[in-house]
Amino acid sequence: MKISPENIELIEKIKNYRSDKHKLEIIAFKNDILAKQNQELKSALKQLKSDNIDRNKLLDDIKNLKEKNKKLKVDIKKSQEKYEFLITSPKSTGSVYGEIKNNLKNAKKEVLVCSPWITYLLDEFEGLKKDINIKVITTFRSEDIEHGITDIDKIRVLKKMGSEIRYNNNLHAKIIIIDSKVSIISSANMTNKGMRINYEAGVLVKDQNEIKKAIEFFNGVWKVSQPLNDDVISEYGE
Repeated sequence: MKISPENIELIEKIKNYRSDKHKLEIIAFKNDILAKQNQELKSALKQLKSDNIDRNKLLDDIKNLKEKNKKLKVDIKKSQEKYEFLITSPKSTGSVYGEIKNNLKNAKKEVLVCSPWITYLLDEFEGLKKDINIKVITTFRSEDIEHGITDIDKIRVLKKMGSEIRYNNNLHAKIIIIDSKVSIISSANMTNKGMRINYEAGVLVKDQNEIKKAIEFFNGVWKVSQPLNDDVISEYGE
C-alpha cells in the first residue's frame, strides 16, 4: 500500500508532536524538582542564617557572662576583705572620696559623721532618703567660720535634711559609719581639699567588732557634745 506524501507528512507531525510533548513533560518534571530543591535550599539557607545569628548571640552571652563572673569574683573578694587602705592625692581623686560616695548611695538606715570642719557635701548626702537617721558631730568656732573652714550654709543644708548635729570643739576624729556595716576612718575632713585635693589616707573597715567600737566611740563623743541648734547658728553665723 502506497502512502501518500500528505499522510507521510501528517505522520511525521504526529511523531514530532509526541516527541515534543514528551520533552515538555520531562522539562516540566525537572522544573518541579528544581523548584522543590530551590525551596529546600532557601529554607536551609534561612535556617543556617538563623543558626548563625543564634550562635553569635550565644557567643556574646557567654562573653558577657564571663565578664560578669570576673567582676563578681572581684566584688566577692572585695566584700570579704575586712580592711582596705584608702588614699586621696592632689593628682587624683582617690578612694577616700570614692568609698564615702559609693557607700552613701547604698545607705538605708543610718549615717554617723565625725568631721571637725565641714565646707563640702557630696551630692549623695542630699540624695539620702528622708527616713535615714543622720547624726553629725563637728566643731563650731567663730574663727573657723571667719576663715571659711566651717561653712554655715552646709550646716543648714544638713539640718534641712533632718540631720541631728552636735558640736564639740575638742573633736579631731574624721569618721563616717554607714548602717553599722561599714566605717571609713581617715584624715580627711568634709571639705573640698579633704575630699579631693589634699594627701589624705585612711581605712575602710568592714569588721563588725571594730565597727561596734567605732560606734561606741561616736556615741561617747555625741553624749558630751552640745546641740548645734538654730540659736547657736544664728549667734555665730549672722
